[in-house]
Amino acid sequence: MDPIQQVEEIRAKQRTFFLAGKTRDISFRRNALLRLRESIRKHEKDIYLALNKDLNKCSFEAYATETGIVLHEITTMIRNMRRWASGKIVTTPLFAFPSLSRVIPEPFGQVLIVSPWNYPFQLPMVPLVGAIAAGNVAVIRQSTSSPAINSLITAIVKECFSEEHAAVIDCNREYAEKVIGMKWDLIFFTGSTETGRKVYTAAARNLTPVILELGGKSPVIVEKDAYLPTAARRIVWGKTLNAGQTCISPDYVFVHSAVKDKLIGLMKKEITRMFGNDPLTNNEMTRIISESAFKRLVSYIESSKVLAGGRSDISKLVIEPTILDSTTEDSCMKTEIFGPVLPVIAYSDLDEVISYINSGEKPLSLYIFSTKRKIQQKVLKSTSSGACLINDVILHIANKHLPFGGVGASGMGRYHGKESFRAFSNLKASMHTTPRIDIPVKYPPYGFKEKIMKLFLR
Repeated sequence: MDPIQQVEEIRAKQRTFFLAGKTRDISFRRNALLRLRESIRKHEKDIYLALNKDLNKCSFEAYATETGIVLHEITTMIRNMRRWASGKIVTTPLFAFPSLSRVIPEPFGQVLIVSPWNYPFQLPMVPLVGAIAAGNVAVIRQSTSSPAINSLITAIVKECFSEEHAAVIDCNREYAEKVIGMKWDLIFFTGSTETGRKVYTAAARNLTPVILELGGKSPVIVEKDAYLPTAARRIVWGKTLNAGQTCISPDYVFVHSAVKDKLIGLMKKEITRMFGNDPLTNNEMTRIISESAFKRLVSYIESSKVLAGGRSDISKLVIEPTILDSTTEDSCMKTEIFGPVLPVIAYSDLDEVISYINSGEKPLSLYIFSTKRKIQQKVLKSTSSGACLINDVILHIANKHLPFGGVGASGMGRYHGKESFRAFSNLKASMHTTPRIDIPVKYPPYGFKEKIMKLFLR
């Protein structure tokens, strides 16, 4: 069957199912999430094997960055969605007396979730959890670059949901563009900024709302007062997690010239401590997703001064953690690196660093290492980013109480925890007014009533 025809059949089934109202029942949503949680736990070892096959992820990273986050999100929804779905009573102004005003979350309807390859289990499943918890029906389109985990996700979704409720479609890029161009009630996209623009353009033709979780160059600033041993350890960890193929990975480091050499020395020690003297033979090193991505990363290394690492093995698609001595004009500073290659740039004036960051696109995350509150607050208040972490990297993604998302070219919309429920809900205004009491001030003839209305609305 033609993939587009298949998608249209699924959409027709889901539209009928949604309009029947079954997904509006909180117990129905809860049971669906309970089945999903049980299925993930049952297939946990299979998930690890699939992630290892696609990306050579070790079981620790697979749990910490994939299944663990999804399971935590499911538990959060199960515990809270009944309360969140009940709506919220808000204040009613005097001019609308006597009325009761509420904000009622209602599901959008048909949701399309488009996910990438770098976290191929977490990034389709966390939005799916939010979509189901909010009462929607959903279609997932996965990246073709992670076939092993794709097959397993398809099996899990079929095991837990009827096709009318949630389904996974398998289509190449050409068909995916046609699918995105269909009329959905919401599109949730995770991927590159370049592709995000195309999704936004296609969605605009149908006035479809979008949530775009994109990327960009997330900077790190290391001030001279920073506690360097911790800064070095956390930066290396963040840069090597998933081989740097993380949208919020530290993309480059601005370090004060007074502590540059010391920081680099400490980072070299951390690389050895974490991955041994020969990282290329370490089985816990995640591989680069493709040969083309591998060659792009190697080109950055070959055109720069290497301070640490630099070796690679194309047969394994592995690049050892690499530190480059860079300037803002180097090729690696023009686009998001998305790999275990870290440019380090010395600076002496923090204002110039802030000006450089503000001159480019707004990053998904920004990291500042400093022990001085004045410096921390200066960076926090003088820059704009999806998130700003002080003396750490990446960990905000695992905090269900923090909204996750970008700004400008790094994305729009927020999710995780309660924000996921809100993201997949239309927050409908409701006002219930009694017909037995009617205040005449709003009706003509107006005359002196204008003065009274000005008292209400000032």
